[in-house]
Amino acid sequence: MKSIFGIWTAYFMVNALRAMLWGAPHHSHSLIAYLITAVISVTVTWALYRCLILVGDRTARAVLILTIPTIFLAIAIAYLTDLILAFPTPILAHISANHDLPLDMALSHFFDTAFVDYLILVGWGGLYLAMANSRKTQAALIHSRNLERVTRESEMRALRYQLNPHFVFNALNSVSSLIIDNKNSQAEHLVDGLADYMRSVLNDEDGDMITVEQEIAQQVRYLEIEQVRFPKRLSFNVHIDNDVRSWKIPALIIQPLVENAIKHGVARSCQPVSVTISARKDADRLKLVVTNDGGIEIGDAKTDGTGTGLSNIRERLAALYGPAAALLTHSENDEKMVATIIIPDEEQIFRDYCL
Repeated sequence: MKSIFGIWTAYFMVNALRAMLWGAPHHSHSLIAYLITAVISVTVTWALYRCLILVGDRTARAVLILTIPTIFLAIAIAYLTDLILAFPTPILAHISANHDLPLDMALSHFFDTAFVDYLILVGWGGLYLAMANSRKTQAALIHSRNLERVTRESEMRALRYQLNPHFVFNALNSVSSLIIDNKNSQAEHLVDGLADYMRSVLNDEDGDMITVEQEIAQQVRYLEIEQVRFPKRLSFNVHIDNDVRSWKIPALIIQPLVENAIKHGVARSCQPVSVTISARKDADRLKLVVTNDGGIEIGDAKTDGTGTGLSNIRERLAALYGPAAALLTHSENDEKMVATIIIPDEEQIFRDYCL
């Protein structure tokens, strides 16, 4: 409706300005004619608008309406305008007298006026179809992005749940080792600690995204539990830059790295092993680094295990950030093993990185 009023208001203003600037002797009469034309045209264009709504997405029918029926609508506008202005004089006689034309030329002038109205109606119709198509495209794009968002959220949640059996598997191995070594009191203490830990990290109270500080605090709690199992061999350090403490990251994203550091570093070494967790900002990206000096590569294909942890991290990062995030692993001098998670700013979550 705004476009209908806008186009015919512009029609009235342009013609009124032309009549006044050109100094037409009867410009007041011209203003009345243009005003009547504009009012009638708004009504007729509204009728055209309703017809276009009825055809909906059928573009061929919309084009057909704009080519043939619109001709008769334009003639109706010209006829009603001249009928009102000429009353009670016959229309052709009025046109002839008003425009100083021979009577046989009055009909030609009438159709010339109708043709101008037709062009305006067709122009508005094209504008309407373009606007309608743009809105549908935007609605489809929003729907597609919402669907993609829901899909990614579902995928991320499924991947997070995949960690549950993986974590339980490693936890039970730790308990089993203590029982085999007849360290029953330590095993009992470990079971109690693991129960509390699992209750805190595997629920959905905090959602799928938590702060760096929360994530690392959970891992510190896990390392404290593992120190019950390896009191002399395991030590750990934590370094968190202040500007990344509130950075949102996927919950449990570094859990598999810490587990691997314990399983493949501490458990397989006879020497004291230090595990370090650090979080810092580097070129507008967050770097989460887990290192251990146990001398066995994190995620080594030769070590036993399900292989779920690292692949889970990569799949979760891909589901959330696409190619903007990564997991990198390497060794330094065959002694220090380093795993680094690179995460972009949280505003890039669910961003359509293909555009």
